[in-house]
Amino acid sequence: MVVDGATAQLAGGAASWNLNVTKPSTATITIKDAIGQNVYTGTIAVNPGTQNFTWNGRGNDGRLWPDGSYTLTATAVDANKQAVAISTEVQAIVDSVDLTQDPPQLSINGQNYTLDKIKRIVRPTT
Repeated sequence: MVVDGATAQLAGGAASWNLNVTKPSTATITIKDAIGQNVYTGTIAVNPGTQNFTWNGRGNDGRLWPDGSYTLTATAVDANKQAVAISTEVQAIVDSVDLTQDPPQLSINGQNYTLDKIKRIVRPTT
């Protein structure tokens, strides 16, 4: 399942997010652990459309962070240093669906999402 979201699971040395921008940009990526501690900050070039960003679990200090939930925030600017809208998506297996809620909620990576947050349903790859 792909949903609008910013929290992904670091497992086996990788956590992935999809980034979306409308024009070529430079994105500043910040990743925080479950308690809000800043673990990684960096910049990357991003192209229009959806692209994957995979973090290798290493902090700016070179330390390998433990498996768990990590939240990515991103800001982007174009070549003229003007702000560009950037959105994040996460892809993960749905842990559970709570149909007793109105609207129903999906639990993914320890976060709850309403059905309107679903972007795509995809076959898991291994």
